Amino acid sequence: GYCVISVLETMKTYSAEDGLTEEALVTKLRTCRYHHLFLHRSLKHNSSGTCRWGEFGEGGLLWGECNARNFEWFEGNPVNELLFKVKELYGLDNEVTFRNVTVSSENRPRPLHLGTATQIGAISTEGIPCLLKVLLPSNCTGLPILYVKDLLLNPPAYAIALTIQAICKRMSRVTCSIPEFTCVSSAKLVKLLELKEANHIEFCKIKNVADEILQMYGNSELNEILKLLMDPTWVATGLKIDFYKLVNECEWVSHRIGELISLDDHRDQKVRSYPAIPGDFFEEMESSWKGRVKRIHLEEAFAEVEKAAEALSLAVTEDYVPIISRIKALTAPLGGPKGEILYVLVDEICRGTETSKGTCIAGSIIETLDTIGCLGIVSTHLHGIFDLPLATQNTVYKAMETEYIDGQPRPTWKLTDGICKESLAFETAQREGVPETIIIRAEELYLSAYAKDSSKPRKDTEVDCVTSDIDARSFDKGNDQLSSIRKKTMHSTIASTNLMEVLRREVESAVTNICQNALLEFYKKKNMSELAVVNCVLIAAREQPPPSTIGASSVYVLLRPDKRLYVGETDDLEGRVRTHRSKEGMENASFLYFLVHGKSIACQLETLLINQLPSQGF
Repeated sequence: GYCVISVLETMKTYSAEDGLTEEALVTKLRTCRYHHLFLHRSLKHNSSGTCRWGEFGEGGLLWGECNARNFEWFEGNPVNELLFKVKELYGLDNEVTFRNVTVSSENRPRPLHLGTATQIGAISTEGIPCLLKVLLPSNCTGLPILYVKDLLLNPPAYAIALTIQAICKRMSRVTCSIPEFTCVSSAKLVKLLELKEANHIEFCKIKNVADEILQMYGNSELNEILKLLMDPTWVATGLKIDFYKLVNECEWVSHRIGELISLDDHRDQKVRSYPAIPGDFFEEMESSWKGRVKRIHLEEAFAEVEKAAEALSLAVTEDYVPIISRIKALTAPLGGPKGEILYVLVDEICRGTETSKGTCIAGSIIETLDTIGCLGIVSTHLHGIFDLPLATQNTVYKAMETEYIDGQPRPTWKLTDGICKESLAFETAQREGVPETIIIRAEELYLSAYAKDSSKPRKDTEVDCVTSDIDARSFDKGNDQLSSIRKKTMHSTIASTNLMEVLRREVESAVTNICQNALLEFYKKKNMSELAVVNCVLIAAREQPPPSTIGASSVYVLLRPDKRLYVGETDDLEGRVRTHRSKEGMENASFLYFLVHGKSIACQLETLLINQLPSQGF
């Protein structure tokens, strides 16, 4: 049969599948996402079956599929040559190694035929709906559907399939709350970490994944499911790891990130405020970086920012407020200011009109401000203003300084003497996601139309990035330091958590007593012999109800962060939890719930709790 080799550059892995039929290979080409396609020259000499790579390109199904795509021929050892081409394409050193993550294809069922896969919508085809959307629940979207599609198109070995079935059966019987199961793109994450561009959001996601694994490990119901998940995960990723090593590594990663990244408690990183400066200013300046890294690691930086904020407040209070006071003092009795403005700040002057005339209007305004001796700043991208014969005596030119890091211009946010006729427009467009083809064409147009007007080349500032390796021998010492930090900084968080835990236990006890007594009376009236058992289950922050609650009637109590309670009933507990948590300040809210027989009983118990919980001090 045919062999297909897949190389994942970001993960530095490759895998091979052989024994494929022509149809299976075409199916794989239609469903997998790849950037480059290479075909081995041995295909040209294959005259068997329905596929012929002849001199004039006539052939069967595989030829038709590949001929419609961009591909390149190669020869020699398939794996070695393919890895060489990948390194060449991505500019990787020859020393870079790729791990073989091939999973044996023995003893596995055949995949769907191409026609069958197309007819049921497993392969996206215009005009054919996906049957999986009918088979699965309406709220099941995204990754679950992709996984089921992959199982149909690339079925695992029978042993792995049985394991997946066992996991589903166990999960359907779980009675405890389950993790949210954070999903992240491993390839994207590896790339960000490799380039040292991962921000606090990515690190929080990594910690969430690690914490969810630890939660499953620590729960008797979920522990067995976690163990069973190891082999299907190995088949899906090609990465095999010891179960207890996974748990230990997750503990270390979660602990390490938790000591560095600011997660929930930002009380020591509040945005500053001063009477003379609008609050929005500090909100815009500080909200983009505060609350990311714990303050204890950035005390010097925080001190510098606070010093600058105080200096700004002092400058505004001493220089600007008196001007406003003077204007107000000189206001005419019937309104209309008579005071003069001594300072101006004009941003992007005359940008709303035709460029040449707008440039001349801007030049005239600058001349006027210069003549009356007004102090201020005028910023502009109208570079033609520098070529006008302006009659100014007191005007000086300043430019935003830039430096080159790894061949890319970066602003230093400092003003320097002189004129700059360039901008970071192309770099900004690239950063904001404008397609590369558009940017390349824009650069060509710019060079053809404006190259003769461009200013002298700027001097590149070489900036070296200094990194340091962490000695593994300092691990224990670092852990000791981190532990001492944790004891100091986490005290208030632990105290707050303890208060919520006390409230939860009190609420659970009250709810159990009230509802159990009510159910006893209800069953007695109905002459029913059922046991009136109320089993309250906690849904903690970043957890969700188990699958066993789907379609079942339940009564729940929302434990709000302000210690108040919300009581409700529903047949869609997962949806209700999601709705509550979508509201501001409720992202980490906890819930208590219990299942009942039917919506009628749920409604009665909801009303009973609403009426009786306040009388017990809630």
